[in-house]
Amino acid sequence: MEANEENLAHVAELIEKAKSAGLVGSDWAEKMGLAWCAEAYNGIGPEFMGDRLRDKTSRLLSIFEPAALIHDGRNHVSDGTHASFIYANDEFRCNCHMLADRAYPWWNWKRYRARLVADVLFDFVSADGFGWRAWLEAHERFVKRQQKGNNQ
Repeated sequence: MEANEENLAHVAELIEKAKSAGLVGSDWAEKMGLAWCAEAYNGIGPEFMGDRLRDKTSRLLSIFEPAALIHDGRNHVSDGTHASFIYANDEFRCNCHMLADRAYPWWNWKRYRARLVADVLFDFVSADGFGWRAWLEAHERFVKRQQKGNNQ
């Protein structure tokens, strides 16, 4: 995501929502800074979806955006290890469940639908064929940024 004024404001709002919800990794994301988070965050969905479809998906699944911001940050600094991949994905699922529970009371069927959607998102990001490959590609991009002197 480009670090323009509108995007920085959106990222600031997502970080505030993440902190307010007590999401795991929210303090880490805040420490990384708005510009860094704006660079790391691309919305909900993989890069190959393209901006328009990813923007639409992000609007439809907006309750999960704070979790996606943290998850994209973890991908942005991928170390290429399987342990970190598992951690980032488990954190994402946990955070999505917390957001679903926060958005809807226990007696509302929408809570359980949102939790199911969170599980589907988790299945997608943690899949060996897709998520793992994306994690390794993110690591390659991270290493290239470091080699260029951009230690973000």
